[in-house]
Amino acid sequence: MTLGQAPPGPNGSGHGPFRRKGLKIFLLNGPWFHPDRPQCVQEGDRAIATAESVTVIGAGLAGLRTVERLRHRGYRGRIVLLGAEPHLPYDRPPLSKQVLRGERDAPWLRAADDYAGLDVEVRLGEEVLELDAEQRVIRTRDARLPYDVLVIATGASPRRVPGINGLVLRTLDHATDLRGLLRPGARLAIIGAGLIGCEAAASARSLGVEVDLIDVLPGPLIRVVGPQVCELVADLHRAHGVRLHLGTAATRGGPGELALADGTAVAADVVLEAVGAAPETGWLEGSQLRLDDGVVCDAEGRAAEHVYAVGDVARWDGRRSEHWTNAGWQADRVAAAILGQELPLPEAAYWWSDQYDIKLQGLGAPGPDDDVHLIAWGPKARTVALYASNDHLTGAVGFSAAAAVMRLRADIAAGTAIGEVLARLAP
Repeated sequence: MTLGQAPPGPNGSGHGPFRRKGLKIFLLNGPWFHPDRPQCVQEGDRAIATAESVTVIGAGLAGLRTVERLRHRGYRGRIVLLGAEPHLPYDRPPLSKQVLRGERDAPWLRAADDYAGLDVEVRLGEEVLELDAEQRVIRTRDARLPYDVLVIATGASPRRVPGINGLVLRTLDHATDLRGLLRPGARLAIIGAGLIGCEAAASARSLGVEVDLIDVLPGPLIRVVGPQVCELVADLHRAHGVRLHLGTAATRGGPGELALADGTAVAADVVLEAVGAAPETGWLEGSQLRLDDGVVCDAEGRAAEHVYAVGDVARWDGRRSEHWTNAGWQADRVAAAILGQELPLPEAAYWWSDQYDIKLQGLGAPGPDDDVHLIAWGPKARTVALYASNDHLTGAVGFSAAAAVMRLRADIAAGTAIGEVLARLAP
């Protein structure tokens, strides 16, 4: 057993039960462990040739899922998981919801004990600074480390608003810091009415915080649900006391105040910048990889020979997706590609968002010019939006209507005629 000290939790304390047989977790400058490994695994009558080791950079959802899918698919070689943060992999969606409201502790993706079963070397607080794809070497602060196969899963970093020195919400530490400021009666100004901004607004209102939600676009979630459905989202927030400032920008911040381009002065004790995220690719400049709104990859996630990318940092076939489910699917497809196995089929894009007592769920990838059909579904008349292009279904968004939305996966994949879907769902 090779162990470093237990990495600190968000309050500075250790995670606790790290000393388990077979678990290898290192903090910062732990030893670089090189166990002997077989170079292939027998699966039925077929031997799958594999690299001696796989190094995964990024200990978030996509990175951990890559490790899990490699093991699930039979890989027995050495796996190293490097994470820049001092925490074990955790789930990000709860940060703007349950964690921010104080209803949940750190949302670990796996308990510390469970890593022993993966037989993975987890190196925490290990930021990778440089990649040399030709020499197949990565550089950290203190070492140059060779790799056989590399998977990049470094995610994304929050975009910032010029002239505003606000907080951001991307990491567990960010959520913990923000939660400590959200006292009843506090005044929170949120710049950006996307998923994070809207969820943070809903969470803050549940804590008795006064909220102003600001966006340069004309409606909340407009890039996700389109101009018609975003009006329903706006109504939801107004009904819960959120003050919306749409079609205007934040221009500067000062003590207790935020100035908007339309001349409005918003009183604010806390300012949260929630204007999206940029792929974490700065460390890859000069790496011989192609970078264009992420690491450019083919349909198997391959960025270069022996190099793959998954999750928020990866741009597959000209498209980058930050949806939670996409990270898992890409991780499985890359694991299959590394092992030379049959690739899993693409899955319909899926997202969800908890706001107040409503769970928004979306399927598919409708275009901005798609037709929108709003229906009241079921005995409780739940709102469902169906999107169509050339009279064929392209997507769906439901307001606490999971049973209606989730049954449409096959219809979206097949492009079922919208009339047929409406006849099935509408009363």
